[in-house]
Amino acid sequence: MAKIYSPPKGFEPPEFDASLSWDEHDKREQKWLKRLTEWVKINGSGKYAGVVIHEGVADGCAQYMVFSLIPVVLIHIPLGDAYQSRWAHRWTAGDVKKMAENALAMKEMFSQSWDERRKDLTAENK
Repeated sequence: MAKIYSPPKGFEPPEFDASLSWDEHDKREQKWLKRLTEWVKINGSGKYAGVVIHEGVADGCAQYMVFSLIPVVLIHIPLGDAYQSRWAHRWTAGDVKKMAENALAMKEMFSQSWDERRKDLTAENK
């Protein structure tokens, strides 16, 4: 069973500022998330420390950062609508590992542009 915590002190997420463009707001959130990831990689443990996992909730998703698998410790990511999963506290190490592997696979799959991927596929088929 997972233990879920709020981000540590000093890691308050950026507040929404309607005077900023969506891109500027997104940059602020990504900067905050990068800072939290760096902290988790230093203070957490295991291969998946710092990986963000998601679960669909309502019209969005609940986001958690893996702190450790043994024991299962997650940090809630209070960005966007800050949804929380009603089942996250029941996730096991196996559940979190699968979710983290899926998140990493999706990140890798979408990290290339179509032109880069097409070149890779063309080279594989020669």
